Amino acid sequence: MLRLIRGRGTLIAEDAGVPALYGMAVHDTMWGALNGFPHAAALLSSEGIGVKRFPDDAQASMSALLASFPVIADEVDRGTYAAEYGALQHHRPSVEDLVRESAARNVDAEFPRYTLDLVNKAVEEGVGGDSDARLVEHFRK
Repeated sequence: MLRLIRGRGTLIAEDAGVPALYGMAVHDTMWGALNGFPHAAALLSSEGIGVKRFPDDAQASMSALLASFPVIADEVDRGTYAAEYGALQHHRPSVEDLVRESAARNVDAEFPRYTLDLVNKAVEEGVGGDSDARLVEHFRK
């Protein structure tokens, strides 16, 4: 089959169900971003700020985020969550700000509040010094 599509595919596993699971993992990641962008757009537009140029302005930050995925993946595979680039507890004030600013602008704060709840739970469990990769343990439950 791979020869028929001229090498554009990659054999992920012999189990035919694994590629479907990979597809779901891609959708999972996409939906997080697809929900985050409209929330960001709502924040900006709540103050009359045009959203059209935002993707270009945020490109460096979004590229850095994508570049962090291999590091996160490695931590998950190893089961170690060293905070090389910042611990969950250090991200908490930023997420608290996002929740507060969303509410202050009458923008639905449920999306960032969910993230804050995850971070708070990690801190309460004594793993706030770990990286974002630690959250995989929450989702595995």
